[in-house]
Amino acid sequence: MARGPFRLFAGRRITLKAVIATIVTVCVAFAVGIAAGWGTSLFADRFNSPQPTTSPSESQTPSATPLPTGDVSLPPMDPVTRTIDEDDKAAGLRSLDFPVRGDGTFTTVPVANEVKPPTTGVVQYVRIDVENGLSMIDGTLATFVMSGITDAQGWGKDGSTTYIQTEGAPDIRIVFASPYTAAALCPAPHEPATLTPDATPSPSPSPTGSSTGIAIQCASQGAIVVSVYDWIQGLVPFAEDRTDARIYLLNHGLGHVLGNADVACKKGVAAVMVDQRTLPEACTPNPWPFPAKD
Repeated sequence: MARGPFRLFAGRRITLKAVIATIVTVCVAFAVGIAAGWGTSLFADRFNSPQPTTSPSESQTPSATPLPTGDVSLPPMDPVTRTIDEDDKAAGLRSLDFPVRGDGTFTTVPVANEVKPPTTGVVQYVRIDVENGLSMIDGTLATFVMSGITDAQGWGKDGSTTYIQTEGAPDIRIVFASPYTAAALCPAPHEPATLTPDATPSPSPSPTGSSTGIAIQCASQGAIVVSVYDWIQGLVPFAEDRTDARIYLLNHGLGHVLGNADVACKKGVAAVMVDQRTLPEACTPNPWPFPAKD
């Protein structure tokens, strides 16, 4: 005999109200489960997906070229107590104040007057670099330096070599630096050139951009490194003749670049390759490779 829907579970004492409640409970649980799974998946995807990076910071300005590490020994330096004079200004000094330690970056001195190279003989291009922070007058310094190394008593006396200032890739660098930087770059200033210079662009008078750093080791790299303190104070054997002392610093350094070693002096006029920071009493200081005879 057919039974009505209300009597389907009567034998088991299950009422329609209970069935409806069960169905609702199952549906709610199913919906909650789907929602929970969808939400979990959404948060998991967000956590595991690559996060946006912050925008790149601005590039820092180029740092100073690191100087050689290790102990840097500075000679004793007496305080500069005098006032600047005309000879100082003629040597390119703007002030007698100087930093003991500069930042190790350099700027090339511009060429004021172009010089046409000769058609015969050897041409050596010379670049003058000044450590940033030194108080120098570029044009006056360049005039003094080039006059000192191109003088008739200098290394080019026989006319076989001509020295020309450049802003481009040089054969020879003349570097003016703070005492610390000079000592760090040139720990053995009296050694002649015995190594082949690093590969660099062919020497030329054309500028190659400003020089922000320099990696050199004195004569072996074709460099003459001059401490600004020595440039200001001169050298004891030259007494008050600081002009000749400055010319000596240039020509002695150039002698090492050309491969000449130090020599000794017992008496008489000292050769330019004598270390003239100290001299025997019987020796007379001299800044020239080929001094004129009286």
